[in-house]
Amino acid sequence: MLNVLIWWLVLQLMGVVALPVTLWLLRFLPDRGYGYARPLGLLFTGYLFWLLVSLKVLPNSTVGIVVALLLVAALSWTIWRRQGPALRAALTERRRIIIATEGIFALALFAFALFRAFSPNIAATEKPMEYAFLNGILRSPSFPPNDPWLSGYAISYYYFGYVIAAMLTHLSGLPGEVTFNLTGATLFALTVGGAFSLVYNMAQAVQSRRPEDQARASGSAMAAGGLAAVLVALMGNLEGIFELIRARGGGSAALWAWLDIKNLGSTSPSRTWYPDDGWWWWRASRVIHDRDALGNSPEVIHEFPFFSFLLGDNHPHVLALPFVLLMLALALNLLFSRRRTDAGADGGGAGLRARLRRHANDLWAGGPGELALWGLVVGSLGFMNTWDYPIYLGILVLVYLVRRQQDRVPGWDWLADGVTLGVVLLGLGIALYFPFYLGFRSQAGGIGWVGDIKTRLHQYLIVQGVFVFMTAGLLVASIVRYVRPERKRRRVPMLAWTVGTVAALIVGICAVQGWWTAALAMGMAGMAGVFWVAGSQIEGPDDVPALDDSTTYALLLAAVGFLLTFGVEFVFLRDTFGTRMNTVFKFYYQAWVLLGIASAYGAFLIGHRLRRTRGAGRIASLVWGVVSAMLVAGGLSYTVAAIPSRAEGFRGRPTLNGTHYVEAVRPHDADAARWLRENAVPGAVMLEAPGGSYSEYNWVSAHTGIPTLLGWAGHELQWRG
Repeated sequence: MLNVLIWWLVLQLMGVVALPVTLWLLRFLPDRGYGYARPLGLLFTGYLFWLLVSLKVLPNSTVGIVVALLLVAALSWTIWRRQGPALRAALTERRRIIIATEGIFALALFAFALFRAFSPNIAATEKPMEYAFLNGILRSPSFPPNDPWLSGYAISYYYFGYVIAAMLTHLSGLPGEVTFNLTGATLFALTVGGAFSLVYNMAQAVQSRRPEDQARASGSAMAAGGLAAVLVALMGNLEGIFELIRARGGGSAALWAWLDIKNLGSTSPSRTWYPDDGWWWWRASRVIHDRDALGNSPEVIHEFPFFSFLLGDNHPHVLALPFVLLMLALALNLLFSRRRTDAGADGGGAGLRARLRRHANDLWAGGPGELALWGLVVGSLGFMNTWDYPIYLGILVLVYLVRRQQDRVPGWDWLADGVTLGVVLLGLGIALYFPFYLGFRSQAGGIGWVGDIKTRLHQYLIVQGVFVFMTAGLLVASIVRYVRPERKRRRVPMLAWTVGTVAALIVGICAVQGWWTAALAMGMAGMAGVFWVAGSQIEGPDDVPALDDSTTYALLLAAVGFLLTFGVEFVFLRDTFGTRMNTVFKFYYQAWVLLGIASAYGAFLIGHRLRRTRGAGRIASLVWGVVSAMLVAGGLSYTVAAIPSRAEGFRGRPTLNGTHYVEAVRPHDADAARWLRENAVPGAVMLEAPGGSYSEYNWVSAHTGIPTLLGWAGHELQWRG
């Protein structure tokens, strides 16, 4: 565990260096954003390191990383000099949540590192490719890094996450075959911590109406954060229940035929309490089984975070997870900011420069420096996992629109401001990462229509059923809160009526066509959207929203999450696969995160109101809680069974060395690869037999980072179009 301790210390360094910046940037959150100091430290340091190496200012080495780290430290020191006493007091007041946050992160990191030590092999699926990227970046003298599987060319993929992993490898001094697995443990721990902190802040804001009370962490808010960590990072879908039934010899041929999950029900009962037929846990990522009119069965992928952590692939959609949660925290911080600007102010002169300054301040009161940092964070998603960029930029703009409307901006100026901010952030995100886009070649080829293939409802519910039920509780609680009798009758905004009418029409059309999954997804999204719009409206002389900010934020996340699962019923992004497989994969992954956050907050909201609920409402809340607990337990059955199965019963000798299996089976190959990595001259190219994707070919180039003429040709085609 010494390697894990060294790694943890490096991560702590990243968090400490960026802490003052974090406390300032996320100052409107109840915990001042403490839980996001590590992701921000990794992001800021990684960005400066990547940019300065790309511009040939710094070397791709530990020295270059230390310089980047010192630049972040200088920014933090500047903030600390100005606000030191206030920041010190904020940390002291929040020591309870700080201790909880640190404890949760450390427990998640060390526990998952132990698990990875029993399944460490860098083999199969995408791991060889990811290992090749890591070593290619470590070996490249400058950026963009050399592609180890296509000599003479740079990597043409979103590789920022691998730059951050390589940066940690340099700083820790640990070998890449070890840090590959430690990176996986870090992603798990950062995701657990990010989900915990996000919902904790949402719940704490509701618990503590007065600003002076928000520093005192409440137990129920921390419990809500813990539930979010479980739902987002630990829970599987409900397919695990059927795996356990099959493992015990239960179920019938009719049941397995109706479920129509590939290979489920075709194997013998298990000899252990959990399924033992190899990679049985793989099936949970392929529950949706498309069939077209000709009987063809194009593959559909719908991974979820715990499946990714279990599998061990450090792919871009996993590398981006902690930063997706950071983006959601930024959006929540914006919603909590309550900035007020006087649209009619005439101070500061009447010249063009004065008018531009007033307009800029009206658009973003935090100033250009803060806006640039926001652009850096938002833009990072385009470099980490481009699929995420439009989703979370859109959420941020929607939150900004709510805030501008609550600022009573006249007419439709609030909409114009939102569009302006979206364009500015998009421009900043591209400009700040321009060296990446300069050499990036996308495989995307426009929008395609799904056609007659539609997700069957029972398969959709196996994947998303926990979230459908739990967010339904959030919707009911929001409706009850919105129409509560102690308030005067409200005038529902026209925009809410419009959203509801359009959603109802779409639901009706889908129902008539028999597209029940699309009807359900749009129905849930529509209801969440209606009460997000209606609940965000301010009322009364105190400018109080009809629903509190945390609730409207949860409704927004639920609406976007269900819209993502609705959209893939009709359209997909054309790529080399030619089907909706990859689009479902990327959209369902983000839907899981968004719906997991909304569901955890919904559980908190219902529990928070339970003491004041009487009669039938109290009974309904308790029944909802019991059923929700049963569904979450059903999702966790996958987790509980998959962990010992993936770790092969924890029988082997634990090691974090991901190439140990090669050293044991082919020691001479391992020695040769090690010699090449240590002795090959800069700019060397090796000749290695090219192999097909997911084969054992091109292992030496992946292990050393030395480019070969051609590696996995299918992957190169995907990356370069």
